[in-house]
Amino acid sequence: MAVDIEQINPRNEAALRAWWQVGHDATADRPGKPWPLWEQSRVSLPAPNPERDVTLLSAIDGREMVGAGMAILPSRDNLHLAGSAVYVDVARRRQGIGSALLAEVEVLAAGHGRTTLTGEAYLPPGGTAPAEAFAAARGFAVASRESIKELTLADYRERRAALTVDPSGHRIVTFDTVCPDEHVESFGRLLGMLLSEIPLGDLDLEDSEWSVERIRDAEQRQVATGRHVHTALAVAPDGEVAGVSDVRVDDTDHEHAQVGITIVDPAHRGHRLGLALKLATHDLALAAYPGLLTLDTSNAEVNTHMNAVNDALGYRTIETLLELQKKL
Repeated sequence: MAVDIEQINPRNEAALRAWWQVGHDATADRPGKPWPLWEQSRVSLPAPNPERDVTLLSAIDGREMVGAGMAILPSRDNLHLAGSAVYVDVARRRQGIGSALLAEVEVLAAGHGRTTLTGEAYLPPGGTAPAEAFAAARGFAVASRESIKELTLADYRERRAALTVDPSGHRIVTFDTVCPDEHVESFGRLLGMLLSEIPLGDLDLEDSEWSVERIRDAEQRQVATGRHVHTALAVAPDGEVAGVSDVRVDDTDHEHAQVGITIVDPAHRGHRLGLALKLATHDLALAAYPGLLTLDTSNAEVNTHMNAVNDALGYRTIETLLELQKKL
């Protein structure tokens, strides 16, 4: 059945709510918290973001929205990339709606000179899902495999007393979203190392540069959209930032949180800083939100060190994430 593919204005709240509902319903069978609450999306999706341009797409049948899509175009680095996502009403799958949305994403990406399209597929651990076959049939290759893990905070509380670590002379500094002035430049240096230090598989990603101005802009966007980034830095004796980890909590949801990034400078590895940083952020989040129920994170399956850290904290795998890639 033919549908019309239309762009929607994220400032049109009725259209945005319909788009959000399609995505919500299409991901309802996945474990954990795969879709943000409406109150968070209502604020974050229309918010301007100089890091990327986002185009929201809808598949319309008559007056009903039966599919939702997204094209994400980075605008500061990795300018060869475009990100894609499509969601289809469960009752309308296998009717070509997802293919029509994805085709429009590819048109948008190619029109902006992008040569690599990325996407994601979520599978049950050890199993498969229709998204895997859908992606393969449309030319995507699996560039990396990750484990989506969830931590029940009740389990973390039980384990916490036995989890101690000496960060070997490194100071642990914590903050909520806005990095202290004395550390921000060194923090940016570490952020710029992220993509070269985490396992990326075959993902076609390039390093980025994080100036003080770029960091401050990103922080203010988080504040403006009601997201708290509870961050821990490991500061070496010479004052350099040697490692960072964070936990992100939205104002609209104090029951679920997400781990953002964790990275330790290679020159400072071997001191269990990854565990020390994660303990600091998890403790910080629990102190700020006593009602927090779960935390989720993702790691490449080949990242044995970080997976071991997460296992020690009590994380359990709930999904497999396929990072997908296609040359346009």
